[in-house]
Amino acid sequence: MNEDAQIHTIEGFAAAALMTMTALLVTESTVIITPQSELSLDVQLQEIASDALVVLDSAPDTAIECNLSESVAAWDPTSEATPDGSNNLEVLDSELEELLPSLVYNVDLAYVENGELTVRHAIIHGTPTEDSVVARRLVTLSNEIVEAAGGNWSISENEIRVVEVRLIAWQV
Repeated sequence: MNEDAQIHTIEGFAAAALMTMTALLVTESTVIITPQSELSLDVQLQEIASDALVVLDSAPDTAIECNLSESVAAWDPTSEATPDGSNNLEVLDSELEELLPSLVYNVDLAYVENGELTVRHAIIHGTPTEDSVVARRLVTLSNEIVEAAGGNWSISENEIRVVEVRLIAWQV
């Protein structure tokens, strides 16, 4: 009688039992989060805001007026938005209004200038509540992109500037 074949058969049964027990353990111990859970609402809000930035950053030119990089490149870094609604990112604001119809949001741009971190308000629609979330997306600007967008960034010919777009979103 071949003892190796018997051992392989026993190993197969043990592996099948182990996989079955693992699958049962995973399916039976799943935590169900109710929709009213504050944590789940924050996670959903975070995902919606992040998805909006991804869509704006990767959408083809035929789908939207200008993508996130072009909007940031066209922004005037010497000006800052005010609470009365004045900003110079109207195109980005209108695209975000379509993507986030049930949310209130602000947009800040953060970048390093002369060795210092600069954070400027680009779009202001109100004061964030304590349950607001922040979605971030990095945009890389070069002199070529800024000139094509008609922006006012002071970027030299061989320089690249990384700008963090911060979308602060909340529900009312």
